[in-house]
Amino acid sequence: MAPGPMTAGPAAPASPEPPAGRPGGDHTKAVVIVLIALICVVALAIGLFVTHSMGLWGAQPQAQTSVQSTGSDASDSADDGTTDSSDAKSKAKKNTSDSAKDKNSDDSSKKSSTEKSKPSTPVITSSQLSDIADSYSSSDVAVSAMVIDGTYADSSEDATIATTSQSGKQFVAAGLYLPVYLAAQDNGDDNAKAQANAMMGSMDNNAGNMAAAAVGGWSGVNSWASSHGYKGTSFNRDFGDVAASNAGYENYSSSRDAARMLAAVDAKGGASLMNVDIASEGVTIPSDMIVHAHRGQGIQDTWNYFAIVEANGHKAAVAVVTQYQGQSVAADLMSRVLASVDKTLGQ
Repeated sequence: MAPGPMTAGPAAPASPEPPAGRPGGDHTKAVVIVLIALICVVALAIGLFVTHSMGLWGAQPQAQTSVQSTGSDASDSADDGTTDSSDAKSKAKKNTSDSAKDKNSDDSSKKSSTEKSKPSTPVITSSQLSDIADSYSSSDVAVSAMVIDGTYADSSEDATIATTSQSGKQFVAAGLYLPVYLAAQDNGDDNAKAQANAMMGSMDNNAGNMAAAAVGGWSGVNSWASSHGYKGTSFNRDFGDVAASNAGYENYSSSRDAARMLAAVDAKGGASLMNVDIASEGVTIPSDMIVHAHRGQGIQDTWNYFAIVEANGHKAAVAVVTQYQGQSVAADLMSRVLASVDKTLGQ
């Protein structure tokens, strides 16, 4: 039998073809990628925001600028403070300086005013005394004088004393009661001082000897003189003891020592006790001069004058000692010295 036409059987199911490009999967993948990208962007944005807020980027230069500005401001402030401090110190210093200048100016004005109101202290010179003394003798006459005016320190060796060539020579100390008076004032008791005052007031030899005994005798007087720098003064007998004098025991001093002692006596207020009238013995006293004096005479034709004088508001101590000259020469010498001193005190 001829084969008949083949009858088609049921068709086998066709295998499904995958869609081109797997559109479903690609869409999902794309969504995921987009989400991840968004997350990253968001994270990045957050990170940028956080770091920016922390000042880790972007604002740093501004911060530095701010810091620098702050530092600069601080520096300026410090500079201003330093400047202000310096200005303050400068002003304070200037004010102090101005105050000091004002004070110095006031002091100078006061000093100038005082100097103008106070007369200058005159000065007796050695040359003026030497011109007088040398016209009498270059060996047997000595003159010393000094302006005292209250500036003299008791027994000071630094005082300005005008002298002649023989002012340091020892002469017989006739009429010189001054060392006993001063020793009694410094070292004696009330009795010694009373005896010393009596001695000075009337040139009383007995009172003088008692005053000397009250301060340790003549050794006590000599000790006092030595301790006060009176190098030319040495007493070895009682006042008025002619026999001791003839036997070689004598009292000695120099015109320089005597002038210093006169100044010391004045400083202790003893000038008023010296009231011998030397004018009655031939000494010419200037009309404007007040004289407090002692005088003495002794062996070797000694004539001495010791005086504290005042003229024109000033005081001076004057000591004139002579030997082998006699009374008239000694009186004339004293007159010329007083005239010269008066002229100086009147300047």
